[in-house]
Amino acid sequence: MSQRSSEDSQWALPEEPEAKAENKQKKGLLTKLKSGWNSLDLDMPTVLLMVKGAIPPTIALAIFQADSVASRFNTVGYLMAIISVLGFSIQPRAKFIQMVVLDVLAVCVASAVTLLMMYSCVKARQHTEVVSSAGESIVNTPYNQSASAVSGVWLFFQIYVVHSFRAKFQQFQFPVIIYSIVANVTFSYAPRMTTMDAAISMVTKLLEACLVGLALATGVCLFIYPVTSRTVVFKQMAGYMGCLRGALQAHTVYFESLEESDMFGRAETYDSKVEKITKDGKVYSPEAQAIRTAVQKITEIHGKLHGDLTFAKREVAFGNLGPDDLQAIFRNLRQVMIPVVGLSFTVDLFQRLSEYNKWNAPLDPTATDIPDLVRHRVVQEWNDIMRAVHDPFKSMIQAIDEGLQHITFVLKLAKPPKKNATATNGETSSSGVEDVEASAVPSPGDEKFAAHLEQRLRDFKVAKRIALRTWSEEKGIKLPKDFFDRPTDDMEDISYGNPFIGRERSQRQLYLFLYMEQLLSSTGQTVLDFVKFADDKRESGKLSRRHLIIPGWKRLRKWATSLLKAEDTHENDNLGDINAQNNILQLGEAYKRKKDPEHLRPETTFQKIGDKVRLIPAMFRTQESAYGFRVACATMTIAIVGLLHDTQGFFIKQRFIWAMIMVNLSMSPTSGQSIFGFVLRILGTVLAMVLSFLSWYIPGKQTPGIIVFFFIFLSCVFYVPIKLFRFRIIGIITIISTSMIVGYELQVRKVGEQVATSNGQSYYPIYLLAPYRLATVTGGIAVAFFWTFFPYPISEHSVLRQSLGASLYLLANYYSLIHETVSARVRGEVGDMALKTSAGRKLLKSRNQVFSKQMLMLNNLRTYSEFLKWEVPIGGRFPKKQYDSIIACIENIVSYLSLLGYASDTLLHMGDDEESNSVWLHDFKRLVASAGVTSHEITTVLCLLSASITDQRPLPPYLKTPRPYSFTKRLEAMDKDILSLKHIAEPGFATFAVLQISTRCIGGDVERLMKDVKKLVGELDFSFHAVSTVQSARSSAEMSRFSRVPERDKFE
Repeated sequence: MSQRSSEDSQWALPEEPEAKAENKQKKGLLTKLKSGWNSLDLDMPTVLLMVKGAIPPTIALAIFQADSVASRFNTVGYLMAIISVLGFSIQPRAKFIQMVVLDVLAVCVASAVTLLMMYSCVKARQHTEVVSSAGESIVNTPYNQSASAVSGVWLFFQIYVVHSFRAKFQQFQFPVIIYSIVANVTFSYAPRMTTMDAAISMVTKLLEACLVGLALATGVCLFIYPVTSRTVVFKQMAGYMGCLRGALQAHTVYFESLEESDMFGRAETYDSKVEKITKDGKVYSPEAQAIRTAVQKITEIHGKLHGDLTFAKREVAFGNLGPDDLQAIFRNLRQVMIPVVGLSFTVDLFQRLSEYNKWNAPLDPTATDIPDLVRHRVVQEWNDIMRAVHDPFKSMIQAIDEGLQHITFVLKLAKPPKKNATATNGETSSSGVEDVEASAVPSPGDEKFAAHLEQRLRDFKVAKRIALRTWSEEKGIKLPKDFFDRPTDDMEDISYGNPFIGRERSQRQLYLFLYMEQLLSSTGQTVLDFVKFADDKRESGKLSRRHLIIPGWKRLRKWATSLLKAEDTHENDNLGDINAQNNILQLGEAYKRKKDPEHLRPETTFQKIGDKVRLIPAMFRTQESAYGFRVACATMTIAIVGLLHDTQGFFIKQRFIWAMIMVNLSMSPTSGQSIFGFVLRILGTVLAMVLSFLSWYIPGKQTPGIIVFFFIFLSCVFYVPIKLFRFRIIGIITIISTSMIVGYELQVRKVGEQVATSNGQSYYPIYLLAPYRLATVTGGIAVAFFWTFFPYPISEHSVLRQSLGASLYLLANYYSLIHETVSARVRGEVGDMALKTSAGRKLLKSRNQVFSKQMLMLNNLRTYSEFLKWEVPIGGRFPKKQYDSIIACIENIVSYLSLLGYASDTLLHMGDDEESNSVWLHDFKRLVASAGVTSHEITTVLCLLSASITDQRPLPPYLKTPRPYSFTKRLEAMDKDILSLKHIAEPGFATFAVLQISTRCIGGDVERLMKDVKKLVGELDFSFHAVSTVQSARSSAEMSRFSRVPERDKFE
């Protein structure tokens, strides 16, 4: 035995490395599986929603197994499952109720109109038949060309009208599809109807099947894992807080990196003469990239919250906070967001300084080393500054973070951590002595936290003074000890003499430092106001007692009127598509309605009547009408088979009706010539065929097992509509096709083959039905794809271009509002903000609306641009780089404009207390009012850019951007000492730094914007050429160099 054991041990030794390799391989496989699982983002709420979505069609198939239900619905029973899917029970309650009201309305109207269609067909048959066919079954009814023609005209008219309606009112996406299903099903049999009794019987069954399907969806939505819009909004608010905190932590890491690293440095490459640029643009440091990512998440969640808040305010609920409280929380979140996003532009400002000094341009080996010496000195100065402010900046960000955490706990957006038993008894230590120091510092959620945060803000102001004194001493300027308490005029200014410390460079450095300090301080102040708001809600008792919340009459009336009004849409309002817009935004009448240059305003009654008549051709010229016409033509391309004598029977037997329904399902108003989307739709149908086979054969064709597996597979497929919005249409096609195939086979098994074929359709076992269904559905998708090209293509790129033009229009609108706001504030014409009729209140409401629309539009543009890489290009490549650059410029300008409005508001409220009131501040306000912070010229330029890119027209020649760079010089020209260093202790000086940097950056971005748009649409050229003007564009560009602004006069 011992000999054998020794042999075993000898043989075991060489296997140890192999065992280690196997363990390593297993660990690697487990790591991959874990990362793959994490990438799915499958949490418990998502799984429950997936299960919830699959319940209605499963119940529909299950109840059809009852004799009473089967005898009631006969051959249309499987429609219950399909309509229950389109009921979309996974939506939040308020959105679902709005949609189900519209769905029921659509079903009822469709039933009424199709009865009228059948009545017309029956009468057409009666008036043209020689021998009456009354009493004949549908299968044996002879062909009648008049009835077929009438039904074809009715179908074309219905599809055209409802889909034009669908394109105009985005909230009618699902109702129009349900309407189309009813219209298409009845059209198939309308030419064969001989009596109205048969027609009424059929439409009644269809109506009841649709209403039962919607009832199932309603019951599941309201009673099985109910999700309210308020719950969604509260989760988004908690996520918003998390994003703000994440952005602040990213700033902490970034500011710490500035203590050692080169903030102007290029990313390392193999060649020092080349700057590292990828397909996504310039490469940033990991710390800077983390800030950009965090800010992008903030803007995305802001847009989503804006959309869902409307429904949450309309919802009847049992809770703590009412609709006005939700609106107030959102308003406070927006107030915090503006300075946080503004602070993130520190990265952008360092990049602009780098470009301005050409420190990251391709290196010239013949150049001298003087720029490098200057750069090294500037980097060293910034390293010293950031080291000096390390503790106050870190402490301030920590205080803001705790403030946000406090708000989250008080408003019950998150559960506070459980306190130890000792903590509740006065924080006694292990020795039994009370820890006074520990109990003296309030933690987030405590009642005295607001006073603690206020003290932290005062401490930060003291730290700012120390940092400014340090900076001044480094510049060789010694400040008196009591300078910040009693500023003096007897003080020197920054010297011009030193070649390395020019006045402008030192001024820019001071402004940038004050910019960071002011935005941190402003963030802290807005968070303090938010903390006080949350504490007020807690003290009022609103957060401790739950009550019935019913929206007011005014809000309900607005909801009722919004049902038939074109409004902004959000993610859950439409079907979604790989190449469709996330959101459709209504930009106002000024954007769409243009003044008619061929007609004056009507004056006489006859002219007014004629003006109304002209609305009819105007309606037919709209994009919505063109879309409805395309869908109607695509539907009739298939329907014509059912209208001809030789093919009418074939049309019904082979179920061509589902090819027509797929046309209506696939052609969304914003879909374009997407080969990738076309392929995905077919793949969705193939997946449906596979899932049908698996559901049928795995349980051995047993009905209970089939229903169980059908439920499991549908639950899995619902992951796509829930998590992958852009692929939602593919998920819906898979779910509907699976329900169609499995539902029909179970229906035949229940009612019998004889009843199933009584409507003229041939019976096929599932292994034939599924491929036939795949063929008909693929044919319908192919027809829909063809009609997106013919007679001219609806390009997905043209949709992006038009969206970009709309975004530029919104930007011009937003700039104009900011201009009017700033002007009203400096003139003192804002009025009482408590009054809804005051100018300031109206401007605030308009600004918030346009800002939220722009956030939605930017989210849409970014997502759309990302998906362009999946498209197969036809012709030249799409200029994605220029489009991305324009999107980035728009985003920057919007943020800087928000900062501009924010800073002007801060300036407006200064002087109300003794601390900020001073002679300098009054002089400064007076000079700012006369100097002009903004200019309407920029509004004009932005409108021109929007019109050019929307209409694909070249820009006018010699178009120049306004130059707001001289804001500082204009102020100094009015008063040369107004911006002297001796005034840096003034509270308004830091606010001026924000105004100065914002105006300069806006001007620089508008110029960059114009260059990018000019590259896309070109510029009108009236010069004389022997060759075409297109070829001479380069020479024109060379000529225009001499009229450009010198590089050193620019900020960037």
